[in-house]
Amino acid sequence: LALICDVSTSMRHCAEFMLTLIYELQDQVGRARSFAFISDIEEVSPAFDEWPVQQAVERVLTELPPGYYNTDLGNSLNTFCREFSDAVDPRTTLIIVGDGRNNFNDPRLDLMQHLKMRCKRIIWFNPEPPFQWGSGDSDMLAYAPFCAAVHQVATLRQLADAIDTLFDPH
Repeated sequence: LALICDVSTSMRHCAEFMLTLIYELQDQVGRARSFAFISDIEEVSPAFDEWPVQQAVERVLTELPPGYYNTDLGNSLNTFCREFSDAVDPRTTLIIVGDGRNNFNDPRLDLMQHLKMRCKRIIWFNPEPPFQWGSGDSDMLAYAPFCAAVHQVATLRQLADAIDTLFDPH
């Protein structure tokens, strides 16, 4: 697994919970690397390896403080592909946790295509309802075609159902 989590202002309401989920997934899967982004991406696997869950999540959120209108997933994907490409190979499931909001920055769909070609599959967990995807600064409808699945994860039931698909052999 490779896990990328948006911890920007628009995701802050659920970032702690989502980072905790990513921590647990990384702990359960032998080969998993975790990343978080706002305007650029950083690997958070070392913090998750070194600290207990609550301390690790607090460290990530402290080191990536929110700002207003500074989310840039396109730039984060650029850094991910340039500096962390070894996190993705044909056996990798890439999970992106975020609302797909990009502040009208270049979404870098070319890099989503590149990642789709490099990994086994991309799965996106989005806490927003589908009727908001593509509204305002949301690039979710542009990103969705590169994903094997896109799940709304606004409730624990939705999250559990989405996680079940990760381990579905089909």
